Amino acid sequence: MSKTVYQADHSGHYLGPVEADESPLEPGVYLLPAGAVEAPPPGEWPDDKWPRWTGAAWALVNRPQQTEQPSPAAKLAAFLADNPDVQALIEEQQQ
Repeated sequence: MSKTVYQADHSGHYLGPVEADESPLEPGVYLLPAGAVEAPPPGEWPDDKWPRWTGAAWALVNRPQQTEQPSPAAKLAAFLADNPDVQALIEEQQQ
């Protein structure tokens, strides 16, 4: 037998529901996965918020904003522009 519990990551941010199995040695006692809690998170929350377990209850915190990362080629071009001596070594090796 199992029941649904709610998984949080190492910093308490909600990941999703998981199943907790009943202990084979103690009927009625459930073995919670690491970071899981029995209290359900809020049913709904705004897109800019994220449930986080505080150790006592769920709180809605600001969701981290994801920024667009430059491509590896753009990173390399910026590095070479900032380090002309490296660019010169590369050109020297190609001759």
